[in-house]
Amino acid sequence: MNKNNNVVMGNVSQKKIKILAYCDAPSTATGFATVSRNIFEGLYRTGRYDIDILGINYWGDPHGFPYRIWPTGTNELKDPYGRKKSANMMVGMDYDILFILQDSFIIDFAPDVHTYARSKGKNFRSICYYPIDGAPKEQWINNVNACDHVVAYSQFGKNETLKALPTSKEPLVIPHGVNTKEFFIAPEKDVREFRAQYFGSLADKFIFTNLNRNQQRKDIPRTIAAFVEFRKHVKDSVLYLHMAAQDQGWNLMEVIKSYGLSSKTDVIFPENFGPNQGYPRQIVNMIYNISDCVLSTSLGEGFGFSWIESMATRTPVIMPDNTMFSEFITEDNGYLVKSGGNSSLYTILPHDNEVIRPIVDVDDLVAKMLDVYNNKAEAKRRAENAYNMVTTKMDWQNNIVPMWIKLFDKAYEELKSPAVSVPNVEDTNIIEAETF
Repeated sequence: MNKNNNVVMGNVSQKKIKILAYCDAPSTATGFATVSRNIFEGLYRTGRYDIDILGINYWGDPHGFPYRIWPTGTNELKDPYGRKKSANMMVGMDYDILFILQDSFIIDFAPDVHTYARSKGKNFRSICYYPIDGAPKEQWINNVNACDHVVAYSQFGKNETLKALPTSKEPLVIPHGVNTKEFFIAPEKDVREFRAQYFGSLADKFIFTNLNRNQQRKDIPRTIAAFVEFRKHVKDSVLYLHMAAQDQGWNLMEVIKSYGLSSKTDVIFPENFGPNQGYPRQIVNMIYNISDCVLSTSLGEGFGFSWIESMATRTPVIMPDNTMFSEFITEDNGYLVKSGGNSSLYTILPHDNEVIRPIVDVDDLVAKMLDVYNNKAEAKRRAENAYNMVTTKMDWQNNIVPMWIKLFDKAYEELKSPAVSVPNVEDTNIIEAETF
């Protein structure tokens, strides 16, 4: 590599392809960051891409990634997503490919950015990778549709996109993956020692674990309610909630008190846990390994990570039969719990864009928990199948990132075609950069 960020191929110096990404910075502890971190790792390894990031949830702290990252949250509007600031940078910066990884309802600036930038002669291609965890609104899909290539996380996401806006560009589907260097089956001796250290006097009990953020869509009280019923059958059991006891959702300490449970012997939480920092991934991997079963009562997911990371450690999973879960989890590799299906099992959460969401059937969840506990051989068989699936078909670098490299290469090749045509628009109808 030379000093001008060029790739030297034989005697020919080829300029690197410039990516400008709007996403959670790969250095942060969010689900979006897990996605950006793994995708960019694969792109960077090709040696063909130079990556700049407008980093959501990044505040300028030192990082070890080979990318330039600008914090978006530091802006005069105090917008944590930095939409106006990022739109200005998108218009003013030089790049070949614009990559957007964010919720469709957040990127409301995307149509105006594309119109304005191209009206000024900027030639680029854009890719939007977006989650769908319920029925989207038409405007959200219009936001996504501004990009040249739209990519859904799942077939569910694709189908819901086309329901909301049948004239939408048909999304490509690229699922998330799992980093099998970070999430793997730990040696038995290490698992025994870590379990004894981490759970102390509770280590010999049967341990169910929920690794989700304490926010409304994850419906953590329903997990607790199911455990209360399970405990009537199996006294020697514990529920471990890997999350902050008080966060965007509930004061879970008060919830478990309401059920007459103890935070020392019944429902336990991690110590010194910050929802924005989390625990190091090597510790999270061990938590999967020391759990007897990982479960969720989420009301919908764009993709989620606890199920696939559990599978990579060969830990049984119980997940809701809703949204994208139903595509990946079957009776051969896990347990699906009834979710929605009758009028009593739907809700609309406050401050959630009025999305109708399916609720997990507590009785069915308890039945699945008892299945895992009472038939450990069957649970082990399903976990083995799940492990084989994710490690051979859903590894980030071996299986998923090659799809992204192909798409980014395709988008760059399109730049050799004539520039995208822009309708003739009077200057008064074009949103100038400073108004973003």
